[in-house]
Amino acid sequence: MKQSMQRADHDQWNSTEVARLLALVETERRYYQDVFAALPVAIALVDRDWRLAAVNREFRRRFSLQQADIAKLRLPDLIPAPELEAAMSAVLATAQPALGLRVAVGGGEAGLALRVSIQKLSGWQADSDDELLITFEGCEEAVAAAGPAAVEAGIPEAELEAKVEAGKRGAVERLSGRLAHVANNLLMIIGGYGEELKASLAESDSRRGDVDEILKASARLGALTRDLTSLTRPPVFEAVEFGVARWMASTAGRLRELKIQAGEALAGLAARTSPLLLEQIVLEAARYVQPLLGDQDRLQLEAREGASGTLKIVLNGLRLTPEARERFFEPFAGEKVGSDPPLGLAGLVRPWENLDGRMRLTESALEIECPQAEAAENSAVARLLLVEDEAGIRSLVAKALERQGFEVLQAATPTDALRICEELRAAPDALISDLMVPGMSGGDLASKLRTQWPGLRVLFISGYTADQELSSRIASGSLPERTRFLAKPFTTVQLGAELRSLLDTQ
Repeated sequence: MKQSMQRADHDQWNSTEVARLLALVETERRYYQDVFAALPVAIALVDRDWRLAAVNREFRRRFSLQQADIAKLRLPDLIPAPELEAAMSAVLATAQPALGLRVAVGGGEAGLALRVSIQKLSGWQADSDDELLITFEGCEEAVAAAGPAAVEAGIPEAELEAKVEAGKRGAVERLSGRLAHVANNLLMIIGGYGEELKASLAESDSRRGDVDEILKASARLGALTRDLTSLTRPPVFEAVEFGVARWMASTAGRLRELKIQAGEALAGLAARTSPLLLEQIVLEAARYVQPLLGDQDRLQLEAREGASGTLKIVLNGLRLTPEARERFFEPFAGEKVGSDPPLGLAGLVRPWENLDGRMRLTESALEIECPQAEAAENSAVARLLLVEDEAGIRSLVAKALERQGFEVLQAATPTDALRICEELRAAPDALISDLMVPGMSGGDLASKLRTQWPGLRVLFISGYTADQELSSRIASGSLPERTRFLAKPFTTVQLGAELRSLLDTQ
């Protein structure tokens, strides 16, 4: 029999034999489907996106589902328990089953207390995705917390805490995406009809003011919707290598405004991440805790080496109530800025994780972890050469940069700038120059200085240039290496961000 099945040529299989084999397969499939459907425990099969691929009759009965509902549901939508989603992620990643995990769903008399077991199943086809087989049994007693049982199921407590937090954020992100989708459609209707209504009213009609208020409210809601959208489509930040001491010095001014005292950092300590994103995380965390700080309280920022090639930026001195701790990473959890609360740290977690970073909230600190760079930069404060003939602009830019921790050398003309450079023993860290300055264009000044210092970083600030070649390169985004352009008018925040990005380039 064995020899008869080992055929060398598939062409020898005739239609009758194929039909008989398929009938056997169908018989086996129906048998196991019947067993699966009739088992007395609730069972679900879910894919990598936690969608329900199949459930049995007991599962449908326990959760009051119709067969038509199955294809529309994800398990976290049906059972919103972060510890369950965290355990599923762990089993899918490690292939180690989680047995006897206790999950509490809801509260009060209507709450469910479940004992859950999770196993990973390989797809039966070579190119099919893995799935999870999950069984649900009722617990004899209510469960106050799933943490200890989850540890017993093989998930370390610290890892579980991180996965539970990630599960909560994932649920918020999914809900935010749905809300943003609906809100954007409604905003198009409100804004479109509002504009049409306003256009139909005479200039003297007092109702035009009422329509303007509707449009303003629509614009305000649109800003909040954009924040929600950023949770599901987070901005992309570029990872670069930079010295931590220099970064802390350059941000010292903004840190002081939020009661943060920058500590010392080792001269050779360097990070590989986005300095702009790192700054935003620190400042958003500080803004969140400001209402909880006393007049004399101060936060402390320190940097130290972490484990396995990582670096930790630690914001110490947090004073958090239990409620504030619970909502620390939730969107719109902080105090209002203007009319509405900001999105807060919720919009920064995913971009940070995309750069191989992690955040962890302890009893009194926020630990911000990122990859450590092998080579560190000089820890000295960055020295900038600013060339701007408009005295008001020059003074404003210089003050803003000095407040951000930079040393600024000011020149009204290229001639003054060249005179300053003759007295310098080393190149400035960057040249900031208007393109239209008297005596010599900003582009010619940069070229002249680069004959002496080829690696000089240059940031052009201008609203117009008569240099057609340079204008063309700006428009096409093909400026020379280590050269940036920032169009006037700009804010001092935009200037600082562009400059730090430029300084962080290698």
